[in-house]
Amino acid sequence: MKGLLAPGLSLLLMVLSEQLAGQYYNNLFSYEFGLGVGAMNCITDIGGANGDKTYYINEIRLKNTKLAFSISGSVMYQNLVGVRVEGTWGAVGSADRDIDGTTVNAKSKAVRNLSFRSKISEISLLAEFHPLLLFDYAKYPPLSPYVVAGVGRFSFNPQAFLHNRYIDLEPLHTEGQGFFEYNEVQPYLKSQFNIPVGLGLRYEASDVLNLRLEFHHRILFTDYLDDAHCAGFVDAEIFRKYLSVADAANAQKLFNRSLDGSLPARRANPKNNDAYMSVSLKVGLVLRRKARY
Repeated sequence: MKGLLAPGLSLLLMVLSEQLAGQYYNNLFSYEFGLGVGAMNCITDIGGANGDKTYYINEIRLKNTKLAFSISGSVMYQNLVGVRVEGTWGAVGSADRDIDGTTVNAKSKAVRNLSFRSKISEISLLAEFHPLLLFDYAKYPPLSPYVVAGVGRFSFNPQAFLHNRYIDLEPLHTEGQGFFEYNEVQPYLKSQFNIPVGLGLRYEASDVLNLRLEFHHRILFTDYLDDAHCAGFVDAEIFRKYLSVADAANAQKLFNRSLDGSLPARRANPKNNDAYMSVSLKVGLVLRRKARY
C-alpha cells in the first residue's frame, strides 16, 4: 500500500493538471507587475490567547486586523519558479484589555493592561515555486498553488496611547535598555531583517492578467515589535536618571500600566520572538507574454 501511495499521488496531480486545461505560452521568461490589498495582524507578548494553551490561530485576535498594501515586480522562469521584489505597508497592534479568559494566565494579562500599535514598512526579495508546473513547464494551469519564501527588511515603531496622543515607546527605554543598572538589556533596532514564508494561489484570468491570494508569515529576530521582552520590571525611579523630565514622566506611566497599580508577575516572555503576518489579494499585469494557440 505504501509503495502505491507516491505513484498514485503523482498520477492524481497529472490528471488534475490536465483537467484544468491551462494555456501554453512561447516565452521562456514572463514579467509581472502587481498591486495588492489585504490585512495584517501579529502575535506578540501583548494580548493573544484567552487561555493557557497558546497556538498560532488562537493567538491572533481578529479585531486587531489592519489594512495592508503591497506593490511588486517579478520575473518567472519557464512558469515554474520566480523571483519577486515586493514592498508592503501595513500596521499591527494588540492590547491586554481584549483578553477575557478565566485562566490564571489570562487574568494576569488583563490586569497587566499593556497595549501597543506600530506601522510596518517592508521590502522583501522572494522566490516562488509552482509544483503543478513540474508536469509541463510551458503550460499555466488556470489555478496554480505555490509556496513563497525569501528575506526582507522591515521597519517598525511601537507606540502607546497617553494624554490623548500616541507616544513612541523605544526612546523611553521602558525596560531599562542601555541603562547601566540593566546592562544585560540592550537597545533594539527599529529596522531589522526578517524571513517571509507563505502560500499562494494564482488564477490566470487572461493572457495579461493574474489574480493571486497569498498568505505570508514573517519570522522575526526581535521580541520588541510590541516593546515588551523582559520578564521583570525596572525600578520606576531609574527613568529620572537617564531621561528628560517629560520622557521620564511618560516612561513611569507607560512601563507599567497595571489596573491595580501593582507590578504584574511577568511583563513579557523573553523566550519567544514576535511575529506578524498578512493575507492579501493581488492583481498582476503580465508583460511580454505571448500565447501559443
